Amino acid sequence: MKTKLIIICCTLLVTSCFHDEGYVRTGFMFDIVNDTDIEYENVKVTIGGIDNNGEFVGTQSYTLPPIRIRNNNSDSQYVAVDYNRWRPNLNLVKEISDKAYFRVQLEGKAPVLLYDSFDNDILVSAKITENGLVKNNYGGDLSINLYENGLIRGRFHEQQ
Repeated sequence: MKTKLIIICCTLLVTSCFHDEGYVRTGFMFDIVNDTDIEYENVKVTIGGIDNNGEFVGTQSYTLPPIRIRNNNSDSQYVAVDYNRWRPNLNLVKEISDKAYFRVQLEGKAPVLLYDSFDNDILVSAKITENGLVKNNYGGDLSINLYENGLIRGRFHEQQ
């Protein structure tokens, strides 16, 4: 009897350590790379859509915590991780366009649309709809790179 009880307790202990394979990372996580020598505060990321006139229309914003200076080439700062991801109302974006776009505003500066890190002609976007409906449990990682010359670029990686 003691052996069975020990086996049951050990099994429960071991299985409680595994991640839930069904867990979907809903919402947006930020991966920030600050290649400047300035620590930034009150940086605002706005999600929205591009309307029929080609204008960005913001729906909701997220204020990032202080952005620290990058220590080395592999250093990134992660914000809104795991269960604390930013979950804006994507239905508000859907009313404007089928893709979500992003704008970044440094404190005291004009907001700028987030362009792709590798192609300066492409806006960073997230395909939030499928068959005309907002995807369930949608999530992804938004990379934001701050460069010494004042450029802000990024990438978006959708969660599968």
